[in-house]
Amino acid sequence: MELIKITLDYLHGPIWCCDEDGVAYIEHFDLVKNDEICQKLDKKAENMYSSYYEFDSHDLPCWFNYEQQFKDRFIMRDLLQKIVDRLNEINDGSYVVKPFALDEYNELCLKENFEDLNNK
Repeated sequence: MELIKITLDYLHGPIWCCDEDGVAYIEHFDLVKNDEICQKLDKKAENMYSSYYEFDSHDLPCWFNYEQQFKDRFIMRDLLQKIVDRLNEINDGSYVVKPFALDEYNELCLKENFEDLNNK
């Protein structure tokens, strides 16, 4: 059985297809790869998350804008939920979805302000 991890990384959509050992591979298997809705949502989340990376900013070669991520937390959470819902909708029983990034954003959405991020 395939595993689909929902995780976020620079220049990669949140849909990570994995083999039985949990090793990610780049190509989504056909059921997901051929679903236009999944692909559009995946690309939208990729673009949003990748936009938080700034290069040659804040006196650093690469800087992550946590404040903007926090501002967008509800938008990203809703987008990730749509991805999980769509993956579950088209699932023919050949894969299991592990929504790691959605879980992280659900937790992030409980924070009331940016300063709360340092208070776990």
